[in-house]
Amino acid sequence: MKRPLNSAFPMSLAVLLCAFLAAPATAQEADLSCMSYRVLDKIQVAERYKEYDVIVENRCPGAVYWTMCIERLDSRNQKILESHTPSGYVEKDQKSRVNLQMKKSGADAEFRQRFQEFYVNLGYGIERAAAAKCVAASCETQKRTARAEFRANLGAWVKAQTDLTARLEAECPESGWGVTEEVEICRSGIREAAQAELARFEQADTELRERIVSGDLAYCQVYGGDLVSD
Repeated sequence: MKRPLNSAFPMSLAVLLCAFLAAPATAQEADLSCMSYRVLDKIQVAERYKEYDVIVENRCPGAVYWTMCIERLDSRNQKILESHTPSGYVEKDQKSRVNLQMKKSGADAEFRQRFQEFYVNLGYGIERAAAAKCVAASCETQKRTARAEFRANLGAWVKAQTDLTARLEAECPESGWGVTEEVEICRSGIREAAQAELARFEQADTELRERIVSGDLAYCQVYGGDLVSD
């Protein structure tokens, strides 16, 4: 005669295994606050572009993988021109570097012409490269009001400069002798009268630019957009 199987132990073991398998994972994600990056504005400025370095620094106990999302913007209308997603890894106490070249704006932006702008955000991982969130669209939504005020001020500034040029030509025209002392005195007086208004536009331009560059979130800082030298 076969002996009946004792099912009490196997059942309790099965219940224990089910409970174990159903339990949520409690392993903590690694703290990667030991990783950092900075954007270095390089001194060298070429005729058609300006260079930047994005430098990733590892102060963690071991090697870390990184991925960037770099979005290049047209400085005139903030249209996203292209996105780059370089990736790599960096050993403990070492640095990685990505070089960028921001081109000048198009030929139709002659007054206060600027180099292109860009956003950069990073993702880190220990086993593999982590995806980096691209942030330009959401960050630009936050900056919409400041951008609109900036463009409005710039438009008014351009008009004031155009009106000043037209007034100089109309009220202080060159004679057959060119720009005489009398013409220059006439023009100096008009320029001096317009100086305060133009200075207000310039001050507003600087203040609004500072608002645009910064962001409520650290990754919403926009880089580039520097003025092109005359």
